[in-house]
Amino acid sequence: MALVTLADLLFRFSALGLLIALVLFNWSRLTHFERLLSVSLATSLAFFLLLTQPLPEWRFNPLRNLFLAGTELLPLVLCACAWYLIKLRVPRWLTLHWGRWLLGCAVLVSSCIFLIYGSNTHWHTLMHVFSALAMCAALYYCLANFNDDLVHSRRRLRLLLATFALLHCLVLVGFELSTSLIRRDPVYLLANAGVVFCLLLLLTGVSRPGVRHNDNPSPASQQTLPVPAHWLATYEALQTLLAQGIYREPELTIGKLAEHLDIPAHQLRALINQQLGCKNFSHFINQYRLAYAAEQLRDLAHARTAILSIAYDAGFNSIGPFNRAFKRAYSLTPGDYRKQHLSGVQTRSKDCTGS
Repeated sequence: MALVTLADLLFRFSALGLLIALVLFNWSRLTHFERLLSVSLATSLAFFLLLTQPLPEWRFNPLRNLFLAGTELLPLVLCACAWYLIKLRVPRWLTLHWGRWLLGCAVLVSSCIFLIYGSNTHWHTLMHVFSALAMCAALYYCLANFNDDLVHSRRRLRLLLATFALLHCLVLVGFELSTSLIRRDPVYLLANAGVVFCLLLLLTGVSRPGVRHNDNPSPASQQTLPVPAHWLATYEALQTLLAQGIYREPELTIGKLAEHLDIPAHQLRALINQQLGCKNFSHFINQYRLAYAAEQLRDLAHARTAILSIAYDAGFNSIGPFNRAFKRAYSLTPGDYRKQHLSGVQTRSKDCTGS
């Protein structure tokens, strides 16, 4: 057996070992849905590693179509993992019985087609189209609002998933456009296995147990740990800027706020995440914006001020995100919140005047 083939197999089976170790290491701290995603991703990636191994006789193995079916699901599972990483919630349709049945039937039908016909079908080509779309979506999920993410390990995981998605897209396009037998070239297969192994090794490095924080803490209860002495001056400067209403700037970013504080952005991320318990910069700033807007809505002097004007004045760029964020925070729409509080104020005023 050639040295290149031996090195390839070493990378592949080492990657399989890393996959098993990652799932077992993180199992106890994962939710039910996260366990399902982890097992699905590990299984489809294992099928991919076994399907593309360099042994020629593998092409005639009766299990090849089974591994092909699992491999074709890899981009879709990776896209689902990227979506969950950003949203941190289960899609609503998957919480319903018909949604789970629909997903299960789709996976079963696709697997049966590959088991019966292998790659000699138009379904294989259609799955490549789905794969390309899924990888583009995964790239978007990983890179969108990247600077807002305050969790360092998750930012690294975003980059890792984005890198894997981009490489998978390039490999997929290369396979489809290539008229040569590059997909069976030993050096190409070795590089393929080596990249997967290195990415899994990086994932192992960033996969550490962590404490889950609330994404939407109130401004009054954000500080969860005593501020270390070397951050105390920065923390006080940050509180001063917030008291002055810097959060009302609609285009405020963590980079701009760091410039006001004259510190690097990564230090400000660490301060807000580790000391104030926030995992997303937009959520952090929106707590102050929402508290300001709620104060305006409770004020009789602003009873006739349009809600849109209050949203803009608080720092929001449009009414839609403001309404959704406000309802999540106060369980009422801004209009209902205003009616509830102003009617209470007016009732108390009448009681006091005796009218």
